[in-house]
Amino acid sequence: MRPEDRLAIIGALRVLGFSIALPFAGLALNLDFREPLAVVSEFYASLAVSSALGQVVGGYVSDRTGRVRTMFMSGLVASLSLAVAALLWRATAIEVLLAVQSFFSNAYSVASMAIVGDYFSEHSSLVKAYGRLRVGSNLGWALGIAVGGELYALIGFRWLLAVTSAVLAASLAALWGLGEPPRSELAVAFERPTPAMVKFLAPTFMTFIIAGLMGYPLVQYFSGFLRISTSYSGALLAINGLMVVLLQDMVARRASAHSPAKSLATGMAIYSLGYGLMPMVNSVPAAALDIMLITLGEMIVMPVSSAVAAELSSPRARGSHMSLYGIANTIGRNLSSAIFAAAAYSLGASYGWALMASIAMASSVGYLAVIG
Repeated sequence: MRPEDRLAIIGALRVLGFSIALPFAGLALNLDFREPLAVVSEFYASLAVSSALGQVVGGYVSDRTGRVRTMFMSGLVASLSLAVAALLWRATAIEVLLAVQSFFSNAYSVASMAIVGDYFSEHSSLVKAYGRLRVGSNLGWALGIAVGGELYALIGFRWLLAVTSAVLAASLAALWGLGEPPRSELAVAFERPTPAMVKFLAPTFMTFIIAGLMGYPLVQYFSGFLRISTSYSGALLAINGLMVVLLQDMVARRASAHSPAKSLATGMAIYSLGYGLMPMVNSVPAAALDIMLITLGEMIVMPVSSAVAAELSSPRARGSHMSLYGIANTIGRNLSSAIFAAAAYSLGASYGWALMASIAMASSVGYLAVIG
């Protein structure tokens, strides 16, 4: 089996587990434990910190001990953390253990991203490989978010944590047989990233703030503000995953034929339009159409962004350099939830969507400036 196909299967299982429970974490803290949105915002800010640390440690360790070993050990601890959270079932314990899970899941993530860069080198091959990984992960996302919305209504968040822990543990079995890619030289000292990589991270950080909206912020908006049931909210977000499963390979092939700057700028402009229209959404059909538009932008941006990051990373220190990309990813995604919760709490959801649309457009212009 080709490495990208095996990694896609593993990604499908892991994201299936995560998407059953984690998009509903903020909602559960708000509804089950009566935590105000201001506290939920602080919780997501803490996840951003733990995620960033996990990226740094995971990148460093994977450069020195191997990608596969780092993935296995990190995945195991992440699974155990969620199991303990389900057993304890206290707001503080859940917040702390979800932060621990986030640390180790991000250590896993950076190793899995770096291993793709070890296997492939050409831009078009990287875009297609990362696109294939997104097919797997979004298959898991589509199934998980739809099932999670139903299960949340039926059995509650506590049991969702237990289910996610079990699925993550099962995904570790698929790592057996994944070969460690050959590398001519292991990193022995920290190697500074290139100026081009550092510049690329600025618009990338804004990109991931926008990407993070496809989770808790939309669940909170649909269920908390528009009063759409969690079952329908989960089904709406599942549209995103299904579109990626069906169309991502085709979109990645087409995007790989164009310059990275053009592809990234176009995708972020579509993102901006999609979230700019969100305040006009007042029904399930309108929400579905807007999510389709947003997903189109996502399918263009994400595989190209990963490919550029891998190309700008040194082969000897790809794990450490990709961890910088991962930090932009995890902090951006978690701050997305924190920013939206804070904006919705203090200003109202419409102002929050206008802010997010502006960030997406700034990212679009930024890509043209730094890699155009």
